[in-house]
Amino acid sequence: MLYELKHVKWNIGVFLALFCFSFTYPLSAHHSVAMFNLEEVVELKGTVKKFQFTNPHIWLHLEVGDKNGEKTVWRIEYLSPNILKRKGWSRKTFKPGDEITVNAYPAKSGESKGGLINVITADGKMLGKPLSEAGEGPAIK
Repeated sequence: MLYELKHVKWNIGVFLALFCFSFTYPLSAHHSVAMFNLEEVVELKGTVKKFQFTNPHIWLHLEVGDKNGEKTVWRIEYLSPNILKRKGWSRKTFKPGDEITVNAYPAKSGESKGGLINVITADGKMLGKPLSEAGEGPAIK
């Protein structure tokens, strides 16, 4: 009887440990910045095509022209709406047609996407981190 109780307690302990780990492991993977080259910063001047203020992270779609007149839409990822609301952002922070400058960490894959560092609006207002803090990853302290 005593052996059976110890066995049951041990099984419950292992189950609880695995159960807890199953929730924390995906969270740590989800918040990785491994897909971005944190050694490089790109400056993108363009026009907002779409602004998705949705969970789990916001997305800013920016149409950028190159010197040959070719247009590319960059997809820029940032923090969660919950964090950004506390910083004064909203669904209306950007609208299609807004002219902005974005500083971002480019994707390692070479795709036209990045992790946002900051945005400079047409009137000169900066949202996000100063470039002096850019080496710390695309999150606000």
